[in-house]
Amino acid sequence: MLVGPNNAGKSAILEALRISLTRRWGQKGTGFTEYDVHLSDGRPDPKVGDPVIIEVELQEEAANEWPEDLHGELEDIIQLDPVSGRASIIMRVSCSWDAAEESFVPRWEFLNVDRNPLAGRGARAVNLQEFFQFLPVFYLEALRDVADEFSSRSQFWGKLLRTVQIPENLEQKSKHIFDLLNRRLLDADPLLANLATGLSHISRVAAADVPGQADLRLLPLNTWDILSRAEVIYQTEGGKPWLPLARHGQGIQSLSVMFLFKAFVELILGDLYRPESSAVLALEEPETHLHPQAARSLWRHINELPGQKIVTTHSPYFLQHVPFRDIRVIRVGANGTTISSLPRQFRAAVPHIPALDAIIATSGGLVNYDRGLNELVLSGTPPQNQYQQLLVAYSGRPDTQALHASLRQVFDASKEFVSDTELNQLETFARRIRGEIFFARRWLLVEGQSDYHLVHGIAKGLDYDLDENGVAVIDFQNCGNPEIFAVLARALHYPWLIVVDGDAAGQGYLAKITGRSFSQQEMARRSFSLPAGYLEQQLVADGLQAELKAILVSLGNVAAANLDDAALITTLTRDKSGYAAVLAKQCAESPALAQRMPAPFRNAILSLRGLT
Repeated sequence: MLVGPNNAGKSAILEALRISLTRRWGQKGTGFTEYDVHLSDGRPDPKVGDPVIIEVELQEEAANEWPEDLHGELEDIIQLDPVSGRASIIMRVSCSWDAAEESFVPRWEFLNVDRNPLAGRGARAVNLQEFFQFLPVFYLEALRDVADEFSSRSQFWGKLLRTVQIPENLEQKSKHIFDLLNRRLLDADPLLANLATGLSHISRVAAADVPGQADLRLLPLNTWDILSRAEVIYQTEGGKPWLPLARHGQGIQSLSVMFLFKAFVELILGDLYRPESSAVLALEEPETHLHPQAARSLWRHINELPGQKIVTTHSPYFLQHVPFRDIRVIRVGANGTTISSLPRQFRAAVPHIPALDAIIATSGGLVNYDRGLNELVLSGTPPQNQYQQLLVAYSGRPDTQALHASLRQVFDASKEFVSDTELNQLETFARRIRGEIFFARRWLLVEGQSDYHLVHGIAKGLDYDLDENGVAVIDFQNCGNPEIFAVLARALHYPWLIVVDGDAAGQGYLAKITGRSFSQQEMARRSFSLPAGYLEQQLVADGLQAELKAILVSLGNVAAANLDDAALITTLTRDKSGYAAVLAKQCAESPALAQRMPAPFRNAILSLRGLT
């Protein structure tokens, strides 16, 4: 699931897959255009730009997962991991300017695990053709037009219709009935008969040895004529009229194309391709034209589609039910496009050495080695002593410095690991906000709903509307715990800040975050505490008694006007959301009042500007 702002590169990823996995040797054209080559101010001519290079790697999750026939047909290009026995295939597609041919020339080639082109039989084009038969790729754009997708020429509907087999005797009988009915309709009105006679004069102009003739056809000419005009009709509710899909709303039309793909894969994919083939669907914005409830339920249907799915979305409602590990956050910056995710493993390209086996045996599954890809694999964050063992094992070599740099990099990356248990907690508690936060630029963590209301109001009063500036406010007490969100933000590279109470509970939250390998320097930069204690204590300490008492009176508590500070604090804590919502509205309308709000909130809001 690819998410990110517009023009971040989500569609480009789908286009790269479509080009690389749907071309054929000898097919006219490259599939690429001049605009696929990276252009810059210093290099505006695509002919002198770097070539386009796309690598697609396919790998078994377990040994012998792929069918036996696939192994047999593609044995020349399959690479096997000698330890795990898992198979993989690596294909590279490139396109570069060829001065001799004066055109952009594409190249498809299969690679070994060292990323070098295969030689001999593995380089033959026949393997490429067989490869495409096992991995058919289909691409659905965001704008799905049923007039095109349900036409006789479409990639799904047209092929489905062509597989329909009408028995010969029924076909002949149908043709006889159509001919007879067509003649009776023509004879029913002299105008139709005269029109058919007049059209016969075509043969006088189009001279031929044997004169031709024309007739008027009011009914299909044959059974294919009937099938090619077949259309889906849909009734929204019982008693409503049956209407063609094109006469329904855009939401129904969009959904119908996706379920057409499902029918295509389930009914005839194996007939058109190999029986063992597994389809790949590249789908842009499946939630297009759907209302929020429909978008929420759509995930289950997308997940049930056969094969692999690579999907882009702009809908927080649709994203609410997508598993966290399926999400890829796409961003584009000054140094290019980056992709963030929540992997289960972290890899380093280091050679296998005998000393590594003992470390793996005592790591409890945290440390492994992928011999097929020649990579060290960390399935979580290993303790410091295991990391030190790895550094010692790879010491005393000519390339020790480079190897230690790779080990340090993978160890630091593993600190961003989020366990399945933690993600399951987020699945339970954070579904309400999970869609929203992945489309934000920055995260602001606060304790509860009172803080949530208040920071929105203060920010508006300070002329920094949080919604307009892409800030997601997460009231973590209602959605899990703060350390999960801090780790999630670090792994997915969302800039974040946190404001907590100054009491023991608030300081405990900060301690738990620090315990997830956040340095003291980073915590000092990202965390703010209310010095007077919890929120109500801080508001009273900042001299807001008059405003708070007036709010309580407006909410029906007449006696609040005479409360002392202690009683006022107690009364406020009994109706946290009620008073906070009113105070937030007042802050939004009065910059002067917003400036009197607790300094940690104001400082955090000011720090959000340009936060990285």
